[in-house]
Amino acid sequence: MITVTRIVDAPAVAVFAYLADPANHRDLDTSGMIRGAAEPRPITAAGQVFVMNMRNPIKGDHQVENHVIAFEPGRVLGWAPAEPGRPPAGHTYTWTLLPAGEHRTAVTQTHDWSAFTHADMLAHLPVVNEDQLQASLDKLARHFGDRLG
Repeated sequence: MITVTRIVDAPAVAVFAYLADPANHRDLDTSGMIRGAAEPRPITAAGQVFVMNMRNPIKGDHQVENHVIAFEPGRVLGWAPAEPGRPPAGHTYTWTLLPAGEHRTAVTQTHDWSAFTHADMLAHLPVVNEDQLQASLDKLARHFGDRLG
């Protein structure tokens, strides 16, 4: 598991709204894998599935179904990726937001692959490393006006 945290100069509700729109995920991607949301509509509940267009050296162009596993507006948003039509593979991405003052938020991003079930892909985990997750948080902070991160 990898966990990174950063302060973002925006209230948690604004950060959550940005993260809950899959169309924004490409702007936060530091792996180069996300091509865009297949159906640009906001995430609104746990149990929802949103589809992303992806590309990587192993699979080439493909789609991933992201099963929303955590949805607490203004607080927690998480999903478990899966191949289309299959159950999630056992790794998750979770964003946790904690107020850090009136207009600031401590944003934590966690990539957890401890329950991953595809033995043939284990050698390729983690999908993103700690530096990439931290860079993603830096991009999020820049979106909200932080020019230093």
